[in-house]
Parts: sequence; C-alpha cells; structure tokens
Amino acid sequence: MKQNNTTKRILFYNGLLVVAFLLLYFTHQFLVDSTAWKAPFSLFSIYLFFGICSLVLITGIELLFDFNPTSAAYAFLVGIFLKMGLFMLIFFAKGLAEHPLNFTEKIGILLPLFSFLSIEAAAIISRLKKSN
Repeated sequence: MKQNNTTKRILFYNGLLVVAFLLLYFTHQFLVDSTAWKAPFSLFSIYLFFGICSLVLITGIELLFDFNPTSAAYAFLVGIFLKMGLFMLIFFAKGLAEHPLNFTEKIGILLPLFSFLSIEAAAIISRLKKSN
C-alpha cells in the first residue's frame, strides 16, 4: 500500500511539473514573441533545466522518504543547492555572466526558477505533513 501511494504521488507531481512546464514556457514564449525583446539565453533551455531538476528532485525525495523519512527535508535542501550550483556551472559557463542582465532578462530566469521551486516545496511540504 505504501509503495502504491508513493507511485501515485510521484506520478501526480511529475504530471503537474510537465503541465506547468508546457503552460509556463509557451505563455512566456508567446509574451516574448509579442514584444521586441530578444533574450541572450535560450528560454527553452532554462525551463527545461529547471523542469528536469524538479522531476529528479521530487522523484528522489519521494523514494527516499520511504526508506529514511527523517532525511527527506535535508535531502531537499541539498537538492536545491545542487540545482543552483549546476545552473551556475552550466549557464554562466555559456557566457551568461558576460552580458549584464536587464530587469526583463532577470525575470526570464527567475520566473521558471520560482515556479518550479514552489511546486517542489508544495510536494515536499505535503509529504512531510502526511508523515506526522
């Protein structure tokens, strides 16, 4: 029964992430196309990076929770720090740091970051609440 519940939660939150990815990316891309703004980075790669990281993080935390529930919150924090570190290594190595970002470009990075982070946090918080 416990494994079935974990599988349902993984499928629900991963499905939510896919829907959020599609909805947010295409809405953001539509808004970018309707203006004259040209991003110095690939908007798709930013969304894809945060989406894949969220999928891996939520799936890993859900699976870890079955084996060691006391470490789930710590693993979530470690996952967030690893995600930010990988983001800096991957995207700033491609030259994102060479170009000073204006407000619109910063929003283009922060919107997917906080959108996927909020879904991750909701998944972890609901999981930790159900354990008590």
